[in-house]
Amino acid sequence: MVASACPKCASTDIDTDGARGEAVCENCGHVLEECAIVSEVTFSENAGGASSVVGSFVPESGLSSFRGGPGYGGFGKDSREVTLANGKRIIQHIAGLLRLNQHHVDVAQRFFQQAVQRNFIQGRRTHTVVAVCLYIVCRKQKTSHMLIDFAEVLQTDVYELGSVFLKFCKLLHIRLDPIDPSLYIHRFASMLEFHEKTQQVASTALRIVARMNRDWMITGRRPAGICGAGLLIAAKMHHFKRTEAQIAQVVRICDSTLRKRLNEFDDTDASAMTIAKFNSLFKTGSNSDFIDSYEAKREQDRWLWTNQCAPPILKSRRKTANAQTPSSPAPSEGSSTSTPSNAGAGGGGSGGGGGG
Repeated sequence: MVASACPKCASTDIDTDGARGEAVCENCGHVLEECAIVSEVTFSENAGGASSVVGSFVPESGLSSFRGGPGYGGFGKDSREVTLANGKRIIQHIAGLLRLNQHHVDVAQRFFQQAVQRNFIQGRRTHTVVAVCLYIVCRKQKTSHMLIDFAEVLQTDVYELGSVFLKFCKLLHIRLDPIDPSLYIHRFASMLEFHEKTQQVASTALRIVARMNRDWMITGRRPAGICGAGLLIAAKMHHFKRTEAQIAQVVRICDSTLRKRLNEFDDTDASAMTIAKFNSLFKTGSNSDFIDSYEAKREQDRWLWTNQCAPPILKSRRKTANAQTPSSPAPSEGSSTSTPSNAGAGGGGSGGGGGG
């Protein structure tokens, strides 16, 4: 708002030019205001008789401006504004297909604005960048959407989306938490048609996934294979006949990946437990919290790298190393027999060496 008096000479004779957005004191010539943003639109006529807009239009985003071109009321839209408008329309379309709410759309639009500002869209399809922005929002909000869902909507290669996703996260220094496989259990369980027992099967699968996490099976593996193995085991525990091909089709993995996860689970202690014993490891009404006694025991042995808590890759290496260790030579006939106390000490020493 223009001041009523000049701050230099206190004169009230202020010359205001609304077309140029300037206010000048007529007494001392002090410029009170310039380049002001006004709501009205004014035009000027050049020597050739053509009219053009005076000033510029500032959009809501503030990234660029509309340029006044020749002709009555002519506005030329900046290419960046066109890109942002197209991106917003595509975000709304993809979000509607995947049933994302308005909050996800707003956050994705801000990510897309940053991509436009940093020229990340140059040389890439707008649909691909938009899908990456929406997927980052889904990862941050921990929804049950996977990258392959966006690939199916766009009818594009999922590996291409993954490459753009990694590059965009590196550009903006975005750090995302590892994917929790339990986010997709209820989604996949509803697709396997367990009917009224869907919730029970999903709860059992969540417990199996939690136990897999205890046995280091989740680290370094994609969540779809973990979910498929957990759901297949949970379905058999509730007397449902589901084949490996059916599970693989729902979770979108190949049969060999599912069999690998099942074989890895077969190497853990939980595979030899009964259903009642397996359920007794968890707190009542919980699908992820172990009982205190079992949890305390596991926390003591977590970093001792025993066969029970070591990752599967270390288990296989340890088995190979034990198989290659030569057996101790038999005692000679002339050697004396050791006492029980000495034998116990020797056994303890070898056991300690093996544990290390």
